[in-house]
Amino acid sequence: MFFKTVFCAICLLASSWPATAQTRAPFKLLEALRFIGGPDLKAFGFEHLTIVDPHVLGPDVPDAGQVQKALARPRSNEYLNIDIESWPLEGPDQASSIAKYQKTLSAFRQADPNVKLGLYSVLPIRDHWRAIGHQGADALDDWKQQNTKVASSLIPYVDALFPSLYTFYADEGAWVAYARANIGEARRISQGKPVYCFLWPQFHKTLAFLPGDLWYTQLDTCKKLADGIVIWGTIGSNAPFRRAKWDETAEWWQATLRFLREQGKIPRLN
Repeated sequence: MFFKTVFCAICLLASSWPATAQTRAPFKLLEALRFIGGPDLKAFGFEHLTIVDPHVLGPDVPDAGQVQKALARPRSNEYLNIDIESWPLEGPDQASSIAKYQKTLSAFRQADPNVKLGLYSVLPIRDHWRAIGHQGADALDDWKQQNTKVASSLIPYVDALFPSLYTFYADEGAWVAYARANIGEARRISQGKPVYCFLWPQFHKTLAFLPGDLWYTQLDTCKKLADGIVIWGTIGSNAPFRRAKWDETAEWWQATLRFLREQGKIPRLN
């Protein structure tokens, strides 16, 4: 009941947000999957998104050698996604973090003017409870103000926005509200640049794979509101880390096939 109430409230808050993608480009299918086994997703219309993180870039602003190392990684399209999650964008270190992102993005742009850049889960700052109005109007407004401040400094440096919409809770209505809020905020600050949503077919904390209906709702919601998706993953265990094994019968994958058929990416079954 609580999440249904929150969902209804956020529908009102989000009534001014766009209901469909804003660009005329085809809906983009990207993946960053590292299963043990599995099909070649290019056959299903996916392009691989190359992601670089501190394992490649180091813990601080990367030097020229680290940038070149990142740019040398194979890419199947023009995009390079930078995933740095240790530079806080709220609080006393905000200005320092913004400056680090600017220097990092500038270094990539200088090294390769043709590369298209994006930041994982930065524009907007990923949020669940404030975004869906659970913490009140003041908290929602504060989140938006922080996004405006960060965007004014970073949007000129990126070519697309990559909000993170990973699943923290099993309630479908709550996830839709959270997605609408974060995609709507991405649209608001995007200055017309495309929005590609990161999705992960596992629950964030338990690593259990999502049920098919919930995963299909996530794909369908992003199709209606965003310009594309990035399917990321995935993890068999964290301690120790190991990759998950591919399961052709998994509900999330069967829901993905249904979604792809509806988009004309694979033939429909008779």
